[in-house]
Amino acid sequence: MRWSVLVCTTCVATLANAQSEPAWTWASQTQSPVAVSSAELTDQELELQRVCGAPEAGLRRAAKKLVERKALELPYLDAEALSFALRASGEPHVWPHAWIVSARALDQDSLVSKLTEWRRSFQDSGERRCGVATGYAADGTRVVAAVALDALADLTIALPTTTHVGTWLTVDARVNVPATGARVVVVGPGGEPHNVPSSFDGARIVARFAPDRVGAFTVQVVIDAATGPRPSLMAQVFADEQPPTTIPNLTAPFEAAGANISDERLALLAMLSALRADQRLVALSRDARLDGLALAHARRMMQARVVGHDVGDGDPSQRLQSAGMSAQQVSENVAHAQTVTLAHRALWSSPSHRANMVRAELTHIGVAVVDDPDGSVWVAEVFARNLM
Repeated sequence: MRWSVLVCTTCVATLANAQSEPAWTWASQTQSPVAVSSAELTDQELELQRVCGAPEAGLRRAAKKLVERKALELPYLDAEALSFALRASGEPHVWPHAWIVSARALDQDSLVSKLTEWRRSFQDSGERRCGVATGYAADGTRVVAAVALDALADLTIALPTTTHVGTWLTVDARVNVPATGARVVVVGPGGEPHNVPSSFDGARIVARFAPDRVGAFTVQVVIDAATGPRPSLMAQVFADEQPPTTIPNLTAPFEAAGANISDERLALLAMLSALRADQRLVALSRDARLDGLALAHARRMMQARVVGHDVGDGDPSQRLQSAGMSAQQVSENVAHAQTVTLAHRALWSSPSHRANMVRAELTHIGVAVVDDPDGSVWVAEVFARNLM
């Protein structure tokens, strides 16, 4: 059984094409935790940092990028572009929240109050990490940004950003929350996601892999936490090529397939179906019973304000059995995003989610989209093989 979960939440708006953005510079390696020296922070930043969470160097670099873009009046980063910023900053954690304010005059007490309120708006199950940065635009406008997240694990041995084909790399991560299992998933250019043989002792997961071709490889650590399997770390490694100096095209394949479909469920299904058809995979049969399971779970996630596979209603297999169904295999993707298209995009960008989307042996699917009063959507995709 395999299922994957991801949150796509950020307080910033959608990325537009920007022509004057400075080139992106990548950190030489990805690792955590990496401390931030107090000497790097102004007194005001130190106060904001104490409110926001434990300082993390990669998050501070990402926050500096947000400040730089705002000072240049460039568009805000959407969820996927913010994740790109984390990868470029050598920050392995996932599901970032971003906060940014700007004005000619910003009162420090007011900033602390607003940041405190924002900080309390999301839940932690691991260790709260944060990076803050401040700066000024050419006209004197002050810009303050923070990037925070819930660190469920740490990448304790650095992964290099660039390497060579055939060079063995070690993934060594420490888990910060109770976990019953963990795995490492890798996807390279033009290939399918695959699990890397690994060892897990309840607190530490270790795996080794070697890039087998030229190009970009995404490495993901998934842990089995209280709410089910959950991506906790990601890194990008470039084999015999340099990382991009501009934000690449982050759209998922066949997003356009759902562009003119008003029914959000049908739009989601159209994007997934077009993707599988392009991969020459069997078309999935939509099943009303799986639709019902997906809908009930999506509603429960929204009510709990938690994205997970078990939010008090059992894991996917248990829910399937409780509904009087059986299958040789059950998989599930769940997400929370601003739109269905962004949910599809985020699921595609995650190796463990993508694996479910392109799994050849699956035969049936149920989809659900629940509209949140805040304008976002909660998405559930339930996959099955030989459903009975």
